[in-house]
Amino acid sequence: MSVEVSVDSAKKNLEGILARLSPGETATLIGPKGNPMAVLVSLKSSEDAPIEIDWDADWDAEWQSLAREIDSSWKSKKSVLEILTEMRR
Repeated sequence: MSVEVSVDSAKKNLEGILARLSPGETATLIGPKGNPMAVLVSLKSSEDAPIEIDWDADWDAEWQSLAREIDSSWKSKKSVLEILTEMRR
């Protein structure tokens, strides 16, 4: 689940916004012109869903698998790099 919040609202009530997010949920900060500017991800722990780290995992293979999944789902004609470059202008 993700919520959208204006940057002005986030400035005034960041702590409240973060308190309402469940672990892993995101809040997208929307700028004055209506464009997304940042994404906040809640990292607070949950007793129901403890975060377990498999230190023996093959992280490179995990990242490559994730990259392939994102690549196969990508719908835009522009690359991520092109979109980020435009956003930074």
